[in-house]
Amino acid sequence: MKKLFTMLVASVCCTMAYAQSISVDDVNVAKGGTGQVEVSIANPTNYTAFQFDLKLPAGVSVKEAKLKGEYGTSRHFLNGKVGDKVRFLSYDDANAKLAEGEKVLLTLEATAEAETAAMTSDGIVIVDPAGASVGAEETASANINVSEGVKIEIGSSGKTTFVSDKALDFTGSEAVAYVVMGAEKKGDKISLWLAQIDQVPAEMPIVVKAATAGTYTIKTTTLPKTYFKNLLVGNNSDTKLSVTPEGTDLYYFLSTSGFSKFTSTREIGAHKAYVRVPALPTATVGESVPFTIGSGQRTSLCPGVDVDFSSLTNLKAYVILGWNGSIIMAPVDYASAGTPLYIKGPQGEYSVPSSAIQTVYTNMLVGNNSDEAITIHPTDGDYTNYFLSSNGFSKFSADRQTGAHKSYLQVLTSYLTEPASTRGVNESPVLNEIIVDVAKSIISDGETTGINRVVQEDGNDTWYNLSGQRISAPTKKGLYIKNGKKVIVK
Repeated sequence: MKKLFTMLVASVCCTMAYAQSISVDDVNVAKGGTGQVEVSIANPTNYTAFQFDLKLPAGVSVKEAKLKGEYGTSRHFLNGKVGDKVRFLSYDDANAKLAEGEKVLLTLEATAEAETAAMTSDGIVIVDPAGASVGAEETASANINVSEGVKIEIGSSGKTTFVSDKALDFTGSEAVAYVVMGAEKKGDKISLWLAQIDQVPAEMPIVVKAATAGTYTIKTTTLPKTYFKNLLVGNNSDTKLSVTPEGTDLYYFLSTSGFSKFTSTREIGAHKAYVRVPALPTATVGESVPFTIGSGQRTSLCPGVDVDFSSLTNLKAYVILGWNGSIIMAPVDYASAGTPLYIKGPQGEYSVPSSAIQTVYTNMLVGNNSDEAITIHPTDGDYTNYFLSSNGFSKFSADRQTGAHKSYLQVLTSYLTEPASTRGVNESPVLNEIIVDVAKSIISDGETTGINRVVQEDGNDTWYNLSGQRISAPTKKGLYIKNGKKVIVK
């Protein structure tokens, strides 16, 4: 390792200028917050190591630096101070090649007072397997855009809708953000399911709740490529938007008392949102649905009847509503016939009973609601497909079969971060999973009566206030939700 380091440093003085090898993306951060900066290395020749210096503006420091991608345990990534610059150096003990187009992910902590601060990289060296410098770029620069954050006004009702043209980070905020992931119908009662998210992509409409009225400043951030399925429709403009309900879909606006249905033209405020729910399916009641979970402790299902998982305490059914390099999924108790599901639980034989509840969910899963296997392709139009193996969702390179009443995953190809040359070539990587908390609002006579239930994922006591915020324990008297049930603390 010491020899390679010496060789790299010596190479700085004798490199030539090539087509751009290093590029640094702009990043938006809140003052005192953090932002992720992606430094891209694009070189037509495979390389084994690289080095560059990054000159940071005053008030900005490197909190963490790591390589993004699939690297072995021998991969190293080092950084250290060199004068007023931070030096980044990547190499491998076995001199293994790094794939073209991989990215270095730098997490920067910004405390700059200026609205915009520039950072510049230089001293760039890229090394091939023979130890020769194969390309360099003298400089690459980008801006750190520092802001006070985005302000959201919440009135006495404790909730609002919002659309921002910047990505937002609600981590640590007293306000809580949700997307509307679905709706369910039980008799004449309709409920909306809300999924809590901390990292909100730009232009993503959300519901925001807080325990008290006031102005909340939310940090801006730079996200990896992220998107969510969402029943909220946003108006990301500075003027009102006129919305006229169409067809059999259900439309709701957020009033001071909750979600209210509207059937005629209504104006939606600037940077606000409304809910559009596809027509809920008719009931499909029948026999219970059998399925098997193998040693991987997971399976998929696309039931032919409405199903009820609420009594099956040793396993959980999910829909997949988002993607940020990992799949973002939410637990569900009920699902209408034809709803593609991802199920996790102990190995064994199961039977899920039929349900009298109809649902519609946003979902990245695609179901095969037939009694025959179907053929799926590695890609379909703008999407890359993933099959469910015993280890999780994986890409595949040739057509394959999806079984009767099973499901597979579709991800927008433009959101995948691995090099184009590797997409669909092998059965890796297996996707990581993020499980979000969900809350249910019951709509009765056109208005929301409040959060009825919050789903929890473990056996420990889990507390929420009525704004849907997760808390460690109640700090004052009032109504709370403990392990999914309402509790009055006196």
